[in-house]
Amino acid sequence: MKLEQALEEYEKKRKRAEKEVEKIRKKYNKRLEKKIREVLKKIDALEKKEVPKKVDDNIRKIVTAEKKNYVTALRNALSSIDDMDELGKRLPDLAKLHVGHGKYLLIIFEKDVYAINRLLKELNEDYVSYYNELSKKGLPDLRLKEILREEEETREHIQQIEREKQELERKLEAKREELNELYSRHGLRELEENIKSLSSSLRSAEMEVRSKASKLQKPIKRMRLHEPIADELIKDSGVALRKPDELISLLQRIYPRLEGKYKKTAQWLVENLKEKSEAIRRDKERLSELEKKRDEIIARGEAKKKEMWELKRLIEEREAEIRKLRRQLEHLEKELKDGLAKLEEILGQKVER
Repeated sequence: MKLEQALEEYEKKRKRAEKEVEKIRKKYNKRLEKKIREVLKKIDALEKKEVPKKVDDNIRKIVTAEKKNYVTALRNALSSIDDMDELGKRLPDLAKLHVGHGKYLLIIFEKDVYAINRLLKELNEDYVSYYNELSKKGLPDLRLKEILREEEETREHIQQIEREKQELERKLEAKREELNELYSRHGLRELEENIKSLSSSLRSAEMEVRSKASKLQKPIKRMRLHEPIADELIKDSGVALRKPDELISLLQRIYPRLEGKYKKTAQWLVENLKEKSEAIRRDKERLSELEKKRDEIIARGEAKKKEMWELKRLIEEREAEIRKLRRQLEHLEKELKDGLAKLEEILGQKVER
């Protein structure tokens, strides 16, 4: 049977079932009204009864108080019960009264309390019968039409969010291309390669000079020259790059006092330090210029990067929303599957969507 036809058939059955259910409600509500009148009559009778004179005064006071509380509580509980559904809600309160009447009240007015309890027990039994009959005659509200509508709306919503996500991704890709084009137009990649190459050669050149200068730290320290340039060299070989002229002058003066390998090192520095330090200075200036130019190009791209970051954030929001909607759709599909299974059970036929 097709789903549309099955739903029509189900609605017919449900309407017929509702009529049966309404008959059951009326029958039990009428019985309930009669039973509550009986209970109230018993309560009135109990309220009017006096405690026998032979009862001890202290117990009399207790019983009088218990009777008043019991009667008041019962009336309050019963006053709000208009139908069987309301009775079901108040049964826990009535159950407490069933046993919460007070020890002395039961002793003195045993027959009256038992008579009321019997009627309260009958009310409970009536509700159980009422509930069972409703369960047999009534049909559940499967809300299949609502589920199908919600399912369709959820699918449409997912498609809409996916379209928005695709549009955002297109914009992101366009911004990425614009940024790459900006970098390419200003030669950023080549610039970074030049910076990397120049930085490497600079490190090597500085390392060579510092290494040579550091080899002279021990012999100069032993000479105890007490000259500022000598003291600086002993502490830091980098002084060779900062003060090449002063170091060359020092080495020329102490050259005769040096021996072996130290003499060769000093000779290399005297002959090459000026040229090497000058080359390093020029390369550092060049590196600084290149880095400044690179930073300017990157700064131009920062605005586009911020736009890209915002687009990525919006895409992530859409993805989170899609995941949420898909979980909702899975829940609806399960609810629909369960509902169709119940529908097939009610109709006794296979239902096709």
